[in-house]
Amino acid sequence: MLYLFIKDYHQIQSQPNNGVYQILITEEIDEWVEKTWHKYKVDILAFCFDWVQRFSDNENSWPASHRRKVEGGWRKYEYDYKQKSNLFNLNTLYTRISAKPFLKGKKQQLEILMMYFWLHQIDGDEDYWQEYLNKIR
Repeated sequence: MLYLFIKDYHQIQSQPNNGVYQILITEEIDEWVEKTWHKYKVDILAFCFDWVQRFSDNENSWPASHRRKVEGGWRKYEYDYKQKSNLFNLNTLYTRISAKPFLKGKKQQLEILMMYFWLHQIDGDEDYWQEYLNKIR
């Protein structure tokens, strides 16, 4: 019974804003996020936000090619999110999670969501968002 209680509690707490999604990326991505929630009870948005937040806090996980030395400030490096490949160490992550049925073939969509959260929640460079979308189309 304790297990069922914890499972039910987690499902209630994990609901994405009571089933209402706050961001609109593309129709395809929004549909995928919503279907994944309804079928698997997995909140892709929360997963992507959590990943980039942890990634931001752990400079040691950044590939050397994605680091830019910063003069002053509290960080030694700044993450170069304008690189063309392996953003947010997605190659390593996707290898570990790609067997999930709702993630097969969705690596680009994960990157887009992660970039959205990086630019809007972590870095604050919202001006780059449209430039990024134009690059990937």
